[in-house]
Amino acid sequence: ANEAKVPLTMAPPRPSNHPFGQVPFLTDEGGVEVFESGAILMYIADKYGGDAFSTPEKRAKYSKWVVWSNSELDGLCFGAIPGDHRVRGTSMGNTEIKGVATLEAILGNCEWLVENEFSVAD
Repeated sequence: ANEAKVPLTMAPPRPSNHPFGQVPFLTDEGGVEVFESGAILMYIADKYGGDAFSTPEKRAKYSKWVVWSNSELDGLCFGAIPGDHRVRGTSMGNTEIKGVATLEAILGNCEWLVENEFSVAD
């Protein structure tokens, strides 16, 4: 919201309307409710991003990165999945680490992930 210059009002802590009682959870003007970080990012981009995300083809350029990062990087950034008792190593045999290395290689050739400008994908 900050990068899109969307006015943001922080509310005091309260029980989350997220179906699982988690954060993040967004209530936008008009009562639109969105949960999960990737869904919130795509909603803000769709609503406030202007022409940058106006077609399915343009939307696909950023949504693939948002979905990939949520599925591949969350466990690496926030710890193991509850009930997942596998040992998470730091070797390149670990698929999460390989994903980070691939992302780093991609970003070695460009500053941003989509059309060389900051977007919701970054």
